[in-house]
Amino acid sequence: MTDENLMPSAPTPGVDGIVRPGDPKPWELLGEKNVYDGFLTVNLRRYRLPDGREADWDVFGPRQTAGVAGGITVLPLTPDGRIVAIRLFRAGPDQVVTNLPGGLIDPGEDPVDAGRRELQEETGYTCGSIEVVGWMWSAASSTYPKFVAVARDCRPTSAQALDDFEDIVPIELTVDELRRELRTPGAMTGTDAAYLALDHAGLL
Repeated sequence: MTDENLMPSAPTPGVDGIVRPGDPKPWELLGEKNVYDGFLTVNLRRYRLPDGREADWDVFGPRQTAGVAGGITVLPLTPDGRIVAIRLFRAGPDQVVTNLPGGLIDPGEDPVDAGRRELQEETGYTCGSIEVVGWMWSAASSTYPKFVAVARDCRPTSAQALDDFEDIVPIELTVDELRRELRTPGAMTGTDAAYLALDHAGLL
């Protein structure tokens, strides 16, 4: 599967190329303006609905001025089949949670390279191989895709290289332990990407 097949050219309805019977008509985008540009960018879009009404909608993505177009989440598997996860504080839940390694893809960076980089930076592990297995919209009101990768033969080979304000502890979990975390309300973030990765790895 090539990156060209994975990366959508624009956040438009029907990006999978399939028109399903009974689909609602897409809304018409009338205009868009930036209302906030911090770590995340929030834009206000004005739409015309099929019945003629107009509505404003907030959409968000990575910092617009940084040119970031997407993110990556990695399911790292060790040679003995354990999963390298991370423990870190998340400001949204306002608590320490479990997550899979990942982050934003730098401008012009290949998602596979971003996955390798984020895995090493956040955990100190490197992988023998890595494959991008799919992508999803980061959220229902997001404007950017989150790629999902499976990395194999992952081993601790170096120190972490954390960004400012990152405080991450890598942990190894069995598949059953990760699935238990996924089923525990509020224990994890990024559960959608984790389930997709487990599915592609044949571990659900």
